[in-house]
Amino acid sequence: MKAAVLNPRRLDVARFSRQGAHLAGQMPLETLQRLSEGTCPPDDALASLVTWSAQGFLREVLAGAPELRLRLQAEATVWLHCQRCLQPMAVALRVDRMFRFARNDDEAAELDEVCEDEDVLALGRPLDLPTLVEDELIMALPIVPRHEACPQPLLAPAAPAAALPDSKAGTEGAHGPDEANRAADRPHPFAVLGALKRQRSS
Repeated sequence: MKAAVLNPRRLDVARFSRQGAHLAGQMPLETLQRLSEGTCPPDDALASLVTWSAQGFLREVLAGAPELRLRLQAEATVWLHCQRCLQPMAVALRVDRMFRFARNDDEAAELDEVCEDEDVLALGRPLDLPTLVEDELIMALPIVPRHEACPQPLLAPAAPAAALPDSKAGTEGAHGPDEANRAADRPHPFAVLGALKRQRSS
C-alpha cells in the first residue's frame, strides 16, 4: 500500500508522531508575511529562504500511554535595521524547539506549567507547520538588532538645542542625536511580539 502523503499545512500530529515520520523543506521568506513585512533587504541581496525540518516521535513513560512529541528546526536570514546606525544588517535566525502534545486545551495548560524545556500544544485541528515555523522565527528575532561594529561611522553630536535660535530648536532639534539615541533603544516591532509570546508561554 502506498504511504499517505503528509501535508505540512494540515498535519495529523498524532499519526505523524506515532509513525516517527519526518518532513523537511524550504520556502521563500516572502511567503511568510508577518516575518517578512518588516525586513529591509538591500537591492543586491539574494532572495532569502527559510529551511525547516520536523521530526515526530513517541516518548515512552513508566506509566500511561507514550507521549506525542515533535522536534522543529528552522533557519533563516533576515535583514533588519540596526538600531544604532540605522543601516541594514543580516541577522541569522535559528530555531530548535521541542513540542509535546496534550489531549485538550485544559491538559495543555496544566502541562505547560511544569514543562520548562518544551512547549505544550493541544491536539485538535490539523497543525499548520509553516505557520508554526513562522511563529518560532518571530520569537527568535533580537529585541534590539545592532551591529557588533557598525560599518559606517555614526554622526557627530550636533550643537545643544539651547544654542540654536528658538525657531530651529523646535524643528531641527526634533531630529537630532537625541532622537537617534531614542531610536537605537526602541525595540523592533517583531521583537515586541516575540516578547509577548514568550511571556504568554512562561
